[in-house]
Amino acid sequence: MLRRSFVARAAGLLVAQRALPQTAQPLFSFGLLADVQYAEKDAKGVRAYRESLAKLTHCVAALRKERLEFVIQLGDLVDDGIENFDAILRVLRQVGAPQLHVLGNHDFCAPREVVLQRLGMTDAYYHFAARGWRFVVLDGMNVSVSGGWSESHALSLAGREMLDKLRSEGARNAQAWNGAVGPQQREWLKQTLAEATKRSERAIVFCHFPVLTESCRPEHLLWDHGDVLKIIESEPSVVAYINGHDHRGGYAAKNGIHYLTLPGMVEHDAASSCRVMDVYPERLVLRTIEDRGSQVLPIRPR
Repeated sequence: MLRRSFVARAAGLLVAQRALPQTAQPLFSFGLLADVQYAEKDAKGVRAYRESLAKLTHCVAALRKERLEFVIQLGDLVDDGIENFDAILRVLRQVGAPQLHVLGNHDFCAPREVVLQRLGMTDAYYHFAARGWRFVVLDGMNVSVSGGWSESHALSLAGREMLDKLRSEGARNAQAWNGAVGPQQREWLKQTLAEATKRSERAIVFCHFPVLTESCRPEHLLWDHGDVLKIIESEPSVVAYINGHDHRGGYAAKNGIHYLTLPGMVEHDAASSCRVMDVYPERLVLRTIEDRGSQVLPIRPR
């Protein structure tokens, strides 16, 4: 049932991997995983925190067999406890490809600068290029009440103000475990995507938080999802937006852009929560690590 909630919204785009052209080779591939949420503690409901270590080990072993440009984890690598990063990062570093990180709400179990240092990140949001594609990583906890800032920090104060406003409006995403990218980062996103369009690059945006209601449960949405959505839809370079956070997973397409919410590893087996994205000139193919099928995502013409 949980797996069906991720793929059923694909509206017929799920096809058997053998149905793809056997002679076509992708330009490149990359690995994806979300919400590992490892912690050395007992399970709570369906969240098996301690088991995530073994799940990621299984996932890494499968990804090592692939030729990957990079592997990106979409946030909430740990559930809590800064010490839990050590064990889970030791496993992830064995993947045999560059590892990239997106910051999630649970990752801020210590001051922001400590978390960034532990993950080897120089910036909380950034972009990079690969094979003529532009990849943009957002920090959805930049404006928040639990994003590793001190209580007196301007972004923490702005987060409190924004959360109070959303609560007064009865917004379902008015949760302390959500956040916003904020106006400064939105301007940076706009400029980065505009530059990608100018360079005739295709672009994929990554964030821990979803921005499209149809791709998730509404209470998981980024606080400023509407503003971010407008920026994404304004640039023809954008092909997909990929996130975690809603452990159930989800998918929707809007105006030629694919919105993917990956299932959380802390609640799913490795085969369901670890994916490979094959990038072709005219399509993306999202597949599982154990040949359970592939989701074909057509790329709109320029």
